[in-house]
Amino acid sequence: MIKNVGLLIGVLLFALPETGWAQEKIRIGIGSVSLQSVLPFIGKQRGLFAKYHLVPEIVYIPGGSTNVQALISGNLDISQLSGAPGAAANLEGADIIYILGLLDKLNYQLITRPEIRNVEQLKGKKFGISRFSSSADFGLRALLKKLGIDPVKDVTILQIGDEHARLAAVKAGNIDGTVMNAPFGAEAEKLKLNVLADSVKMGIPFFNTGLLGSKKFFDQNEPKVLNFLRAYLESIKVFKTEREYAVKSTAQFTRINNTKAIEEGYDYFKEQLNNVPYPSAEAMHAVVTQLSETNPKARKIDGKIYVNDRYLKQLEEEGFVKKLWESK
Repeated sequence: MIKNVGLLIGVLLFALPETGWAQEKIRIGIGSVSLQSVLPFIGKQRGLFAKYHLVPEIVYIPGGSTNVQALISGNLDISQLSGAPGAAANLEGADIIYILGLLDKLNYQLITRPEIRNVEQLKGKKFGISRFSSSADFGLRALLKKLGIDPVKDVTILQIGDEHARLAAVKAGNIDGTVMNAPFGAEAEKLKLNVLADSVKMGIPFFNTGLLGSKKFFDQNEPKVLNFLRAYLESIKVFKTEREYAVKSTAQFTRINNTKAIEEGYDYFKEQLNNVPYPSAEAMHAVVTQLSETNPKARKIDGKIYVNDRYLKQLEEEGFVKKLWESK
């Protein structure tokens, strides 16, 4: 249980002990129940963490900034989040490093109520995010600016909660719109909501989703970190090569019953997912650049100092990746 950080963990997922040889516990945080977050679940479900001597506790803590607080306090070992929460924490003195990057483009779609059909109607409206400084916050602001809408002067941004809470608020009419992880087209059609903008189609560089933790933890636990990455990379292989299983696991994990939406999301994500997803310094720099608009501390920061690819390089150099993808 997290202590001394004033947090409420929403759900502790899949923490049952594995059977077999002696193993080490590793605590993995996720900030949203989204398509990308299914990878640790696949690693747990298929026994891949156990294969590399790890017992995973997968902890759902809604919102990136809250999740990072748990990392800093030592109550989590590794988290899967966007680049914004970790970079923001570093500007306040944290030592967060990203060791893997799944997506290097902003991966949100702007969802609005049915009567809002064009950009001109966005002014004066209320939009929901999870928490300020979270990935949803950054994603919404980046999308609005790209559309010519000032996120400070033209709209009101409210802290609502995770994607399910924000979607419920839109449907209830409590807010006019929000951002949802792409692709959300099939679900939006089902709910009679509008997808007003797609950040991927706009090609907005952004460190969207990756693995992060404290530099101290990584330095002091290198064997555990490498074993975690071995299991994670093998989970990526399962996801990319076993479509039927991956779609079924994603539906189970997200609790979405819309098979069309799950398949749409799977095909979308698979095309963007590299076998070895190195963290992008360019994408992280885009995050830092956006931070600099409101935080002067970011103006002299090069985003590359917040990423470290040496662990993935080590696995490639030792032949792990080649052997993994050569095996059936």
